[in-house]
Amino acid sequence: MSTPPPIRPAKTKPKPAGRPKPTTLKPTSRNVSAPKKDFTVEPWTGAGEGKKILVYADFGMGKTTLTSMLDNVAFIGIDDGGRLIKHPHTGADLMRVPQIENFQDVRHVLQTPSVFDDFETIAIDTITDLQKWALPYMFQHVPGPKNTTCKNIEGYGYNKGYRHLYDTMRLILQDCEPLVKAGKNIVFVAQKSNIKVANAAGDDYLKEAPGLFAGNASAPSVIDCYCEWVDYIFRIGYSVLAVEEKKVIGSTDRVICTDGEVHYIAKHRTPLDTEIPFEEPGDDTIWKELFGE
Repeated sequence: MSTPPPIRPAKTKPKPAGRPKPTTLKPTSRNVSAPKKDFTVEPWTGAGEGKKILVYADFGMGKTTLTSMLDNVAFIGIDDGGRLIKHPHTGADLMRVPQIENFQDVRHVLQTPSVFDDFETIAIDTITDLQKWALPYMFQHVPGPKNTTCKNIEGYGYNKGYRHLYDTMRLILQDCEPLVKAGKNIVFVAQKSNIKVANAAGDDYLKEAPGLFAGNASAPSVIDCYCEWVDYIFRIGYSVLAVEEKKVIGSTDRVICTDGEVHYIAKHRTPLDTEIPFEEPGDDTIWKELFGE
């Protein structure tokens, strides 16, 4: 019996490639160009804008009392220390925004400018405590590994949470910027902290700074972020302080430092004395010099 020939697959002609369909570019923020502006050059004065101020000191040095002497100031009280403080000149209670209980509340009130229509200055007291409130806000809004909800900052992985903390604290500056443009003064009140400064020329050393996250190898410094944003950093300290034979000597007279030194942070962007007296609770010399009143 003869073997039938093998069955070979039929040859098929390849289909001719059709023309590619034209790509329709949908308008997005990336491919829609903004209208061209007519640029000019003018004096850079910040006319009509408010001032950005940071006041920091150790507890009990008069940070809140000093801030209260600004004209028409409304407090966003993160701690409750201001409830026992009266205005040094009038004896009146301080004005505050009630029902501020968490980080989101602070953001909401800053984004509601009509709350401050009758006030010239908005004071957040303190941003040191506000940073503590930033953590639960961050856990709620920034997912952790595999889209989980973190219960602590270490849950994001090695040092990653501190980058999220930096980004979260920057939101407050974004919320404050429109208020400054509208002419409101912003005052951040902070506790004092000691940070270690890496010194390439010798030994590391301690430096007084506002009580915020100082940064690390993986995350930028919240201190630097806030200090760069403000126009003025005022440090309340003692006028004379020294250590001799392991004993602290000096004076209890207080001064407001407006210019930075190696061992502390301070700055000013308009002419001010390097040290301004703050000898008693009602001493508002700093505001008279700054605002010319």
